Amino acid sequence: MHKSGKRYSETAAKVAAGRARKNKQAYEKRKLEREALELEEAKKWEQGTRQPNRKKLEQEEKRNAKVQAKKEREALLAMEEEELGKGGKGRRV
Repeated sequence: MHKSGKRYSETAAKVAAGRARKNKQAYEKRKLEREALELEEAKKWEQGTRQPNRKKLEQEEKRNAKVQAKKEREALLAMEEEELGKGGKGRRV
């Protein structure tokens, strides 16, 4: 007889289910702790990396903007020349 006065065969399934539930909960808890630790470690690595220089980034953006504006101006100029024709030495078409 078991402590509760029941036979082992009557309580075995319930006991096994309880143990399985506890094992699963412990596994999930360890998994969450491990993931939190990995996340914390990743943050430490990110803190140690070199940060981009803000001034250099701004200069790069300005340079890119100038290049883009120049391309646009050249495209507009090419379109105007096409519309007007090359002109040559005063010859009329």
